[in-house]
Amino acid sequence: MPQNAGIYCRLSYAPDGSLEKVERQEADARRVADRLAWPISERHVFHDNNRSAWQRGRKRPGWDAMLAAIDAGEMDAIIVYHGDRLIRQPYDLETLLNISDSKGVRLASVSGVRNLDSPDDRFILRIEAAQACRASDDTSRRVRRGWEARARAGRPIGGGKRAFGFEPDNETRRESECAILAEAAERLLAGQTEGGVLRWMDTVCTTTQGNQWVGKALKNLMMAPRVAGLIHYQGVYYKATWDPIISPETWEDLKLLFQQRSEEFGYAGRERKHLLSGVARCPSGHGLRSKPAGGRNRPTTRIYWCAVRKCPTSVGRDMELLDAYVEGRVLALLNDEKFLAELHAADPSVAKELAQLERRKADAARQLEELVDNPDVDAGIVARSLAGFERKIRKLRDQAEASDRRRLLRRFAGIEREAWEDLSVDVRSSVVAATYRITVKPTTRRGPGFDPSAVDMVRLPLDDPGPAPVS
Repeated sequence: MPQNAGIYCRLSYAPDGSLEKVERQEADARRVADRLAWPISERHVFHDNNRSAWQRGRKRPGWDAMLAAIDAGEMDAIIVYHGDRLIRQPYDLETLLNISDSKGVRLASVSGVRNLDSPDDRFILRIEAAQACRASDDTSRRVRRGWEARARAGRPIGGGKRAFGFEPDNETRRESECAILAEAAERLLAGQTEGGVLRWMDTVCTTTQGNQWVGKALKNLMMAPRVAGLIHYQGVYYKATWDPIISPETWEDLKLLFQQRSEEFGYAGRERKHLLSGVARCPSGHGLRSKPAGGRNRPTTRIYWCAVRKCPTSVGRDMELLDAYVEGRVLALLNDEKFLAELHAADPSVAKELAQLERRKADAARQLEELVDNPDVDAGIVARSLAGFERKIRKLRDQAEASDRRRLLRRFAGIEREAWEDLSVDVRSSVVAATYRITVKPTTRRGPGFDPSAVDMVRLPLDDPGPAPVS
């Protein structure tokens, strides 16, 4: 007769996090204990809520604690509602048997009692575990088929939380949030930093969970195929039943933008405060920073300066005067007829072609995976086509960097000063960085005023992606 029996309860999925069904399992297990007259050790009642036993890598804290208690000799029996609540993988059963070896551990459920030391009972348990594993595999296969059918029909896959921009069914658009998403995309592509967009979004809405926006949430939202009216499953994109919030081409541009920012900075970036910080450089190539300047008998102002120690061409320049000079030159260029003709002469945007290539590459990759079921497909041809897609995609991404500058500048072509001053500082800074390479040189002029001869502004060709600004 066991002296210290433990109870193990597990529920694979509870959408609301409820413990109700786990508590029902515990109540049933206690009735089994009363019938068998097994004393329950109250220290050894283990719950795993929302824990799958089919996924081998999934952590089950209650299961791990139960094994440790058995190994330490603290309990000599286990009561479960049903055997499949305890184990659904042969691997788990073997782990339990190895720990229970020669300890005389008993196992009881509504369906009966097993002795883990009995060879006959071990044999039956192994058959039951194999059957449970097969049932899990069958369920998984049916679920995957259902997901594929939904994807082909353009419907969302799985459940989960409500996606921003959609109603709880994740299929019906919520227009007020769709408008916010579309404007956020416009702001990002216009050059506003992610930090600036996040602060703007905090002023107009919250996440679907009522929280403030963070960089990861914004990126995940914008990278999700659903915003482009697409469903992604097993490497293939399907047209969704709802209208896209942003066009697939704009979505490709956003993905490229996030990728470039990640490669350049490794972080989302802070909200910019000063126009030329990191954009203007000293003659040695160091990005200029800002700091207050002044002192005794002089009013405090802010200057741009090279903060690199022992820089041979260290410079400093009044921020207000340098900003005014640079902005004047940029506005003059954005209103220059010759420049505008060049800007609108051709459209090298490759986002649409890039999106098509990505889809064709995904189709080729899927074919390669399905070769076992499609012996007529030549593996060598598919592999070579994949390599060809990769080369074309890399080339197009290089072209897209210059295309991004052209698209950005077209948004502000012909802009007037009043409208320019209404733009956020990070958008204005992006436009400056897209038009000129700015080098601030030491000046020999003393006294008040500004020396334009000590500022080199070299216009960037439209097919040149230009230097990356340093935040």
